[in-house]
Amino acid sequence: MLSIKIANVVPLSNMQLLVFFENGVIKKFDVKPIIKDYPEFEVLNEPALFQMVKVEPGGYGVSWNEDLDCSEGEIWENGVEIPLSTEDFVSFAQHEIINTSEVADMLGCTRQNVAAAIKSGYIQPIKTYQRTKLFLRSDVPRGSAGQRFQPCHT
Repeated sequence: MLSIKIANVVPLSNMQLLVFFENGVIKKFDVKPIIKDYPEFEVLNEPALFQMVKVEPGGYGVSWNEDLDCSEGEIWENGVEIPLSTEDFVSFAQHEIINTSEVADMLGCTRQNVAAAIKSGYIQPIKTYQRTKLFLRSDVPRGSAGQRFQPCHT
């Protein structure tokens, strides 16, 4: 079999991985059968550990730590190809992932008001890194035309 190397991996919900191969193929891989067959993988039921998945050097598989890994062959054979190109995924991310300033613009309020909305649970970032927060555009609540986001009123 020709070696198919992994370029990137994204942990998904429900113990699944989105795996990008160097040849442009994207597959969804379910980790649950591995956990069922190999009890040492049961620790992956811990969400924090499952999220730590990374591509092994050279693209020859994925791993979560020194003891838990899965080969590119296993993922290639048992993953389900999905009709999504890497370019489509990048286009989605560029359009749909927005920062705090963009959220404030959409809501017609300040960044401080967005911080208050996060604290109150009205909106949740999908990723936080130090002082940067990222959101899905589709998660930003929208009122009727011309209506401002209520918590943004001062």
